[in-house]
Amino acid sequence: MKIPLNLNEIQESRPVPNGKYHLIVASAEEKKSQKGSPMIVCSLGISGHEDAPNVSHYISLPDGSDPTKDNFKALMLKRFLHAFNIAFDESGFDMDDFIGADADADLTLSEPDDSGNVYNRLQLPKLPSEGNEGTVKKASTAAKPPKR
Repeated sequence: MKIPLNLNEIQESRPVPNGKYHLIVASAEEKKSQKGSPMIVCSLGISGHEDAPNVSHYISLPDGSDPTKDNFKALMLKRFLHAFNIAFDESGFDMDDFIGADADADLTLSEPDDSGNVYNRLQLPKLPSEGNEGTVKKASTAAKPPKR
């Protein structure tokens, strides 16, 4: 029995070229790394490029094991929160604010892995200069992106 379905137009998804894109957080989940360290795993959709795979972004959380590493992890987290306009203050931030948060940010291409696959990687901008940052206020709620 033949199933009538034209698959000639179907192709594997491909990463986008290096550049600035409008990104939307499609999912965010707190997990443990392979070494057991806490982290947040985000899936970022690329607006206007629905044929591109979502970008996976991993945010390592400070765990108290090394002050120098914890400071760097906190900086990278703050850069992400700031770029995606996710509210935070001295008491922390709310994971519920991640879904639907958006940002215009740079994506680059990774080096090919052992299988030759290339992926997009998020390049977070540095924080604004001192005196211009402070806590981020929650912007108007963006429409939630469709699940992919």
